[in-house]
Amino acid sequence: MEIYNDIKEKTEDVFDDLSNHLEARWNLGVLNTVEKVAEGISTAASAIVLGVAATFALFFISLGVAWLIGQRLNNLAFGLFIVAGVYVVAGFVIYLQRNNLIKIPVINSFIQKFYYED
Repeated sequence: MEIYNDIKEKTEDVFDDLSNHLEARWNLGVLNTVEKVAEGISTAASAIVLGVAATFALFFISLGVAWLIGQRLNNLAFGLFIVAGVYVVAGFVIYLQRNNLIKIPVINSFIQKFYYED
């Protein structure tokens, strides 16, 4: 009967150790996931803030350039149309190259952040 109790105690110890190990692995997985999500959110938030600041800067630089072109041509509307035309051409080029310029780098960035450890 003593052998039975000894085996029972050792089996309980093994199951306790196994459950502790599984719980620790689960907690580690949750912590890693939370860390990666928080990093992604902070990266997105900083990109949004920088994007808004860059948009305002680009807007005012564009107005200044349009104003200068309009003064040279003695017609402010022509300056505005020329700057708008430059943006239309740039937008068309970016649209044609969207996979190489936007899609692939963004996908690679996400893969690097979420699948590779630092």
